[in-house]
Amino acid sequence: MYTCILFLLVVGALAAGAGGRKLGEKGAGILTSSCLIISLSWSVLVFYEVILSFSTTHIKLWRWLDSDLLTVYFGLQFDSLVAIMLLVVTTVSTLVHIFSTAYMAGDPHIPRFMSYLSLFTFLMVVLVSSDNYVQLFIGWEGVGLCSYLLINFWLTRVEANKAAIKAMLVNRVGDMGLILAMFCILDRFGSLEFSSVFNLVVVSAPSSDITLICLLLFLGAVGKSAQLGLHTWLPDAMEGPTPVSALIHAATMVTAGVFLLIRSSPFFEQAPLALMTVIIVGSLTVLLAATVGVVQNDLKKVIAYSTCSQLGYMVVACGISHYSISLFHLMNHAFFKALLFLSAGSVIHALSDEQDIRKMGGLIKLIPLTYIMVVIGSLSLMGFPYLTGFYSKDLILELAFEQYYLTFAYWLGGFSALLTTLYSIRLVYLTFLSNTNSRKPIFRRAHEGSWNLVLPLILLALGSIFVGYLVKEVVWSFQITSPPIVSLPIKLLPVSLSLGGAVLVIVLYFYSVNFFRVPSFMGRIGYTFLYSAWQFNYVLNYFLAKKAWKGGHKIAYRTMDKGILELVGPKGISNFMIELARSLSNLQSGLVFNYALVILIGVAIFIWGVV
Repeated sequence: MYTCILFLLVVGALAAGAGGRKLGEKGAGILTSSCLIISLSWSVLVFYEVILSFSTTHIKLWRWLDSDLLTVYFGLQFDSLVAIMLLVVTTVSTLVHIFSTAYMAGDPHIPRFMSYLSLFTFLMVVLVSSDNYVQLFIGWEGVGLCSYLLINFWLTRVEANKAAIKAMLVNRVGDMGLILAMFCILDRFGSLEFSSVFNLVVVSAPSSDITLICLLLFLGAVGKSAQLGLHTWLPDAMEGPTPVSALIHAATMVTAGVFLLIRSSPFFEQAPLALMTVIIVGSLTVLLAATVGVVQNDLKKVIAYSTCSQLGYMVVACGISHYSISLFHLMNHAFFKALLFLSAGSVIHALSDEQDIRKMGGLIKLIPLTYIMVVIGSLSLMGFPYLTGFYSKDLILELAFEQYYLTFAYWLGGFSALLTTLYSIRLVYLTFLSNTNSRKPIFRRAHEGSWNLVLPLILLALGSIFVGYLVKEVVWSFQITSPPIVSLPIKLLPVSLSLGGAVLVIVLYFYSVNFFRVPSFMGRIGYTFLYSAWQFNYVLNYFLAKKAWKGGHKIAYRTMDKGILELVGPKGISNFMIELARSLSNLQSGLVFNYALVILIGVAIFIWGVV
């Protein structure tokens, strides 16, 4: 059962990719969705055996890397962390596959698209179920490759090309951190298997080596989970189809970095400096992404910056050593964020691929079910009481406040909760409640999608409402410490900011719309600064990428490639042979005494060699 989860996924991917022409659009969708449904059912059984029956499973399949003292097996490890991640990945992926069969209808390359989705799911399962860092790295790189292929699925679009290349290059920076961390782990402990390394690090004393390992692991997580500094690829990745955004950039791939932090928690518990770095970066990411999301006009980019902000909450939870709470928010976030992205896909589908919320409005009467889904997802994202997001996000803030020297994380997170409410209500208002700005032919044709477009939304909505309440007790059973005891005002502040922000936005939009249209010099500067995402793209391009490109051109290209390597390589050898041939050709003078001299020299050399 355990290995069949992986086997079915790779079979679906290969069959849809290799036999797509014979299967056709419907056949590829049915085959891959069926494989995912079966894998999901087995993941539920794994969840039951591992979580509810307390039966951790380790499977060694074969030895596949044997070099000197390093021996690595291709093995699978199914513990509580893997069981939850498997359930999240297969659930979201199954619903996205079903949604894609309707959303991508009419596209001539549906088999290729479904193949990429299944291949991504397979590699994500490889990542989360591995029992060593080498195998984890294979899945890590694999999901990055699939991300590139899926963002660039519509490969005739220049913006999609640029976004895919940017995602690949930015993630390579983080991947270098993970590679260096693996070398450091191997050098320090002589192994890369989780069970061996974690047992050794627990009994070892804190040292600078372990701190370095943690910082390098965190660099890998920063790249994959789009934290401050390496977050710029995530909003641009919205150039891919909406199901890609829901699967990769909301629920699964971007959480791989958080998964790495949770999996490597024994290392981080021995490195307080690394934990402090994690908290600072996560808190700033929460704030930056929330402020930028308030002013975005692209429907998918608003949700993308929201994803970046929520990932910051998960990272903060890891930084305060509450890894199970981080996993709890990861699971909750997967449901309501996938719901928001797929609902956004339903809106875009209804409006003939329009994504600018300023060109929407008045859709509440045309697609009321999608409106309800967006409202449920937005309320859960805001942390509305008794919805899924409420149980994890508020808990993270309470835990951050409990540690007195980390109250800055609590206040930044609380203020970001207010901003989350602002852009969520703004999105709902401009998309559904305001007067329409759509073109009349498009607006009149807007309607709800087919059953396979609506069914995943309903199931995700149920998860966004009930999962947090149903799982909260199970999560606390994994906590070593008891729930925090904080004063009532501190406990109610995040939800008060969310509800107060909602009331504020509603009042301003419905009764003082002109408030947002008052021109001012500082307002324009602030809006431009936030809309440009704090000028991170400009700073990175001008001060880092441009100088690195110039340095690479002068050093690597002109000095090395066109200089040293050419002189001692092909060009140098060819020039030497030409000069040698030219020198030898001078002996072909046509004079008899020159030929006689050459013959005498040859005979003399022959006699000297014989003697």
